[in-house]
Amino acid sequence: MFTVEIESNYSKLVSVDADNEFEDVEMYLEDNGTVFIRQFCEELNEYQLIIVNYGQILELKAALDADEGVYITDIK
Repeated sequence: MFTVEIESNYSKLVSVDADNEFEDVEMYLEDNGTVFIRQFCEELNEYQLIIVNYGQILELKAALDADEGVYITDIK
């Protein structure tokens, strides 16, 4: 299950683990192309955050369907 919320300057996507084994994964897509991905860590009682650009997200999505190897992408 996932949710999508669209605000004036960002979109928020949330992936929920249907088996309730893992915390929700939240992805914020900013208008400037910055992407924040966070997940709550109960052991540390805080969110763990990574920051990437939108092109990196597209490459990771493409990599899910790729065979082993090295690839150069041309994201438009």
